[in-house]
Amino acid sequence: MAHTQTAQAIIKLALLATVTSAGYASAEEPLPMTSDDQACERVMSVLVANRTFHADQLAGCDGGRDDQNPGFYVLRVNGICGDPQGCGTVLMGWYAVEASTGAVHKWDVAEWQLGARIDGQD
Repeated sequence: MAHTQTAQAIIKLALLATVTSAGYASAEEPLPMTSDDQACERVMSVLVANRTFHADQLAGCDGGRDDQNPGFYVLRVNGICGDPQGCGTVLMGWYAVEASTGAVHKWDVAEWQLGARIDGQD
């Protein structure tokens, strides 16, 4: 449990540093992604920069490279459950990160397809 809390603290610190130093992630030039963790950090930094969520609400991601959509990381973004009894994590949304560019999009789970780009780049 302490290991998970330490990892969450490191992710939150990285997100805050990214947003503070760059202003909005939407203004950053996206870079190619080489790992699930890097794609997760990218989508969470965009969500925080766009003020969709606060950094302390985000717990991490599940997912990774998608076999049906080569070139994309499809990620379930998880949030921290606020229940004092504890409930693990809660779904904050589904997103896709293009591996070659770092572009962040919403992900349509029902159709399993790419949605609108949300990182402010064209």
